[in-house]
Amino acid sequence: MADDDIEVGEDIEVAEITDADGNVVGAVIDDVIVATSADGAIVDELIEVIDADGDVVAVDETVSAYDADGELVDEVEVGAVAVDE
Repeated sequence: MADDDIEVGEDIEVAEITDADGNVVGAVIDDVIVATSADGAIVDELIEVIDADGDVVAVDETVSAYDADGELVDEVEVGAVAVDE
């Protein structure tokens, strides 16, 4: 990787939430975006919990910065909130 190259990737995972009868009552969406360069990396992870109607009921976002050696240098929890309707 050249010193000024930046690579970006994204991974999205969705897990169903079911009740005791196996009915889907919601989902958890985990969306991770990673930007890397020769100087290090930034990781932005957004987790959303949605109900059966597709409404967002909780959100958690964390942004982490890593140096060129892969060591964590800073981490900020942007928000962990339950969404009121």
